[in-house]
Amino acid sequence: MDLNKYASFSLKDFLEDDDFVNSIINTSKEDSLFFAEMLLHYPEKKEDIETAESLIHNYRKQDTFLNEDRQAEVWKRIEAEARPVKQAKVFSLLKLMRVAAAVLVVGLGAFTFWYNQQQNFSTTFGEIKTVVMPDGTTVLLNGNSSLSYQRGFGKNPREVWLKGEGLFKVIHLNKNPANIKPAERFIVHCNDLNIEVLGTTFNVNNRHNKINVGLITGKIKVTANNVKKAAPSLILAPGDYVEYATKKVVLKGKLAHPERLANWSKRQFVFANEKLKNILKTLEDTYGYQIKYTNAAAMDMEIEGEINVTGVKELLETISASLHVSIYQNENQIIIN
Repeated sequence: MDLNKYASFSLKDFLEDDDFVNSIINTSKEDSLFFAEMLLHYPEKKEDIETAESLIHNYRKQDTFLNEDRQAEVWKRIEAEARPVKQAKVFSLLKLMRVAAAVLVVGLGAFTFWYNQQQNFSTTFGEIKTVVMPDGTTVLLNGNSSLSYQRGFGKNPREVWLKGEGLFKVIHLNKNPANIKPAERFIVHCNDLNIEVLGTTFNVNNRHNKINVGLITGKIKVTANNVKKAAPSLILAPGDYVEYATKKVVLKGKLAHPERLANWSKRQFVFANEKLKNILKTLEDTYGYQIKYTNAAAMDMEIEGEINVTGVKELLETISASLHVSIYQNENQIIIN
């Protein structure tokens, strides 16, 4: 097997890869050494590999068949396909799923486990990734962010969980606002804040125990899960901006240019009358830079007017020229003098 081909594999990719599935069913010493080497190169794949292996074994142990004779017959055929014979077609997990689905009659079993398993997506510092949901909704994840949802997404309310920052473009399913079906609801969970929408575009930033929600188009409802008492919901219209912290809304305003909430997706930095510490905090959160100040007073220096630049280098040059400070960059460390 080619080690390089697994560099960008997700859980779904492992489950659909003939070589991988066959190696799990017919594990050899060479396979064990290969996977050990893979984990050395791609330690972040460990969870996906272990989950895929568990799923494959669960299917092979499935005991909810019509009868024992039928079960033995099916698995005998599956195992025959899985054996590496000359010119034989390699075993496919998807084929196994089709066979299993045809003979399963009762129980949650392994298929339910697979169907309801959580889907996870994440980005590294400085990375931007597009996630397309099963209903066609797209989520653009900013650097150092994560998104998850259940594999059975869409059968029940469409629910996702976000950490970090994401730009949502939600597909509208409801035709009758007076009768919203469960599967037509779309809910974003951020810690103890829920954001419910029908079809809209909005930006969510969930970092440092603060959640910022800005609406670009459409309408959303923001509700806090206060353990002491039910918190009132807020209905946001385009341009509304909410900051939520310590179980309460601490800021609600109107954005003059709500479309600028999406500027980060183009790797643009846009700030207006902002303090230096808040500007550079963005570089820490999404790009992984370490910021150091030789003079703590510099943190509260404010740039008057608007900054609209593309790229970290241009941002630092603009800050230096505007505030008359010296900025030194050493790999991922930025020092402000």
